[in-house]
Amino acid sequence: MLPLSTVTLSRSPVLTSGRRGPRRAVPRVLAIVGGAGIALIVVWLMVMLALWIYAWFRLGGVDLQALDDEAPRLGTEGALAPADAVTVLVVVTEERDPTRLAPPALAGPVVLAQAGGPRDALAVLLLPVEMTAMSDGHGPQTLAEIHADGGIDGLAQAVIDYTQVRVDHVVSFTVEALPRLVDIVGSVEVCLADGCRPTSSEQVRQALRDPDHEQWARLVAAAVRGVSVELGARSVAMSPLAAKRAVDVVADEVHTDVSLRGRRLLHFAEMLAMPMPVTVETIPLLRHPVTGEIVPLDEPALVRFQHLQDGTPFGVRDADEEIARLVLADLRIGVLNGAGVAGLAAQVEADLLAHGLQVVGTGNAPIFDHQTTTVTHTAGDERLAIAAALIADMLNGADVVEADRELRFEGIQVDIVVTAGADRDGES
Repeated sequence: MLPLSTVTLSRSPVLTSGRRGPRRAVPRVLAIVGGAGIALIVVWLMVMLALWIYAWFRLGGVDLQALDDEAPRLGTEGALAPADAVTVLVVVTEERDPTRLAPPALAGPVVLAQAGGPRDALAVLLLPVEMTAMSDGHGPQTLAEIHADGGIDGLAQAVIDYTQVRVDHVVSFTVEALPRLVDIVGSVEVCLADGCRPTSSEQVRQALRDPDHEQWARLVAAAVRGVSVELGARSVAMSPLAAKRAVDVVADEVHTDVSLRGRRLLHFAEMLAMPMPVTVETIPLLRHPVTGEIVPLDEPALVRFQHLQDGTPFGVRDADEEIARLVLADLRIGVLNGAGVAGLAAQVEADLLAHGLQVVGTGNAPIFDHQTTTVTHTAGDERLAIAAALIADMLNGADVVEADRELRFEGIQVDIVVTAGADRDGES
């Protein structure tokens, strides 16, 4: 039998080891957890790096001569904008057909958007696709025709030459770009004048076909902001797969100038995500009542271009009133009573004066057999044809008549003669 002391000594190491085991295991667990965390961080960083490289090559941008300072063309050198503002030409097109070399048709007005600098709101100027501008080698063409012939580069050059507004970036996207980006995030919050609401991709798709161009512009701006918020840096970090899908959509459906690449593109997206009010203006167009062609009105267009050149607010204007003022200014109008009803000519005169028109006098027609009211102008004068159509609308749909002679009223040359018919009897 062993001595008691020997037994005690032989058991002592075992007992001591049993007490210290858990203390040694804790650092091991911490080391394992820490190593796993570091590994995850390394993997995450590698994924982010791979996504960045993928986006860099997929989102290359297009080299546009229209924005090349080294190769100025007609009008480019004189283009102006506030130095610290960013002006972007935005073009929305139909979906691209990979089997065709021609660019897709425009699906909405051409947009000049300006932010920053002296502006506390995003200023959006809509250029209708029917508007005409000069195109290199083709002369005057509509914006739709310029884009069809010269693509985004030709369109950008024509817009810069015509507006004399400096453009910093060009962005072109198809009507499917926004809906597909919204699909990736599920829905976006779109904030308009009547409040904010979640909006699905199908709702965005339908709204992009809205014929109301001002509402269309506000919807596009709100949807772009909503997508930018949802696909911000935090979302990219949390869901790289969704970010990769977004990169693919942008690469396929969005084209930008080459300067919007890498960090600058991210900065641009962050700027879009910032909440800001939007002011929208459009170029008023006047359609010839006979030929249907668009008649250019230089004054309202030049006023709006000046606001972008200077960075000043657009102001509030009624396009219809603006057109009427320009077309009807300084017209000389004679009014005849063609139905023999007492006071009929004076009644029409009062209506015209209420619209700010100049009436040189009233009198009686040679005969009183006019059943309908007519607005007569000299043939061959485009402005008078349009003015006559506007006056006919003011008089609740009077007939427009062309005369192949100079018009006179009591020996005075006039631009338009209104002959009141029996249909005016009793109208106020």
